[in-house]
Amino acid sequence: MYLPKEFKKLSKTEYLELVEKSDDTLAVNMEKERLRDLARSQTKVYFFEHSTSNSILTVFPTEYIKFSKSDAQMLLNDIKFHHDLITEKTGLLYTKKEARFFETKEAQIFKSIYTINSKDIASDFFKQVYFVSFNNKSFALTLETPFLVDFDPYSEKIRIL
Repeated sequence: MYLPKEFKKLSKTEYLELVEKSDDTLAVNMEKERLRDLARSQTKVYFFEHSTSNSILTVFPTEYIKFSKSDAQMLLNDIKFHHDLITEKTGLLYTKKEARFFETKEAQIFKSIYTINSKDIASDFFKQVYFVSFNNKSFALTLETPFLVDFDPYSEKIRIL
C-alpha cells in the first residue's frame, strides 16, 4: 500500500493501546465496541498513525464494487446516519464540509470531509472518508486529523495488493 512515509502501521493491539490513552471514557468504550464488532464480522482493517500529527488512518479492503455518482449519494446518506447515531450517544457534532464523487480513467473515488466538534473538546478535528475502486479492488478509508489536510493525491495512488 502506498502511503506517505510518516504513516506507521499499527497492530490492532497497538491501536487499542493508543485509544486507551484518551481521557474520554465514552470515546474509548465506543471505539472498543466498534473494534469488537469488526472482529465479530471478520472485517479486515488496517490502522496507521501519522508520526508527527497524531492523525489516524484506517483502511478497510472490501469486495470490488464499481460505483457511480448515485451510489456515492447512498454512501453519503449511510455516513450521515452513522454520524447521527454517534452524535446522539456522544454529543459530537459532525458538519459536512465537502462531499464529491470523481472518476479517473482507472478509478472511482468518493470523498467526504467533516468537521467534528463538541462543547467538551477544546478544538475541532476533521474526518475524511474515502471509498475507492480501482483495478477490480475496492477499499474504504477514514483519516482523522487535528487539522484539515489534502489527502487526495495519496488517495488516488493507494493500491491494495
